[in-house]
Amino acid sequence: MHSDEPMADRVNLTLAPTSSSLPDLRRAVARTLGEVDGEFVADVLLALDEAVSNAVRHGSRAGAPVQVSVDSDGEWVEMSVRDGGPTPRLPRLPAEPPPVLHTGGRGLWLILQLVDEVRLQRVGEGTRLIMRRRVSSRVDSLVGRDGDG
Repeated sequence: MHSDEPMADRVNLTLAPTSSSLPDLRRAVARTLGEVDGEFVADVLLALDEAVSNAVRHGSRAGAPVQVSVDSDGEWVEMSVRDGGPTPRLPRLPAEPPPVLHTGGRGLWLILQLVDEVRLQRVGEGTRLIMRRRVSSRVDSLVGRDGDG
């Protein structure tokens, strides 16, 4: 793992295309998000885990590193995962969960359940997945953390 630009509200990492880099990624992002609600952090970490796992499994077969960035402005957290390919075509974002007995295809569907916005882009021979999640919704800020308004 290589940190390109450490800042309090931003993480930029270059990861080896192996799942052994996921624990370091989780720690760096959790440290960056710090004071944010634990459930929110868990959702962001799970979405990143799925995105990086997909990049390693499907998009970095040639051994290219995976580029990960996480940026927060206090209202939104934006995550970007980029693999080097080769990827023959962009995957499709699923409208429904995969069939129960299907052995794969749950990663992007799960990501869609965890974040507010998802975009896929072709970058060279690889793929960039951009995910955005609002830190708190209007309902959360109106009701308050303890639920009594």
